[in-house]
Amino acid sequence: MVNHFGGTSTKSTYLVNVYLPNAVAFAGVLVTECEQTMHFGFILGMDVIARGDFSITNVSNQTWVSFRVPSMKSIDYVQEHNRELFAGVGRNDPCPCGKQDVNGKLIKFKKCHGAPA
Repeated sequence: MVNHFGGTSTKSTYLVNVYLPNAVAFAGVLVTECEQTMHFGFILGMDVIARGDFSITNVSNQTWVSFRVPSMKSIDYVQEHNRELFAGVGRNDPCPCGKQDVNGKLIKFKKCHGAPA
């Protein structure tokens, strides 16, 4: 019995070895047969993706999928974006996002987007 987005059904499962083009390999991955209408043979699940760093980006209408094992560092795209967006803003400057306190006064950067996480 396999639980999936469409409910529960009986499907054949297999242990397979998965070889990715960048010389990454996984031995003994449990995969489940998909419906023939899906146009692919099997789906790699979170059990494989969680073993490394997985990223999907789209720049200038080109999509890139990257994966590496083992995981090497944390990547936070929001933090990276904010670092670029708020470059040069002083801690005591008003936050460029324009957020105001209850009195309508602009909140300082250090109390808003410059606050430690």
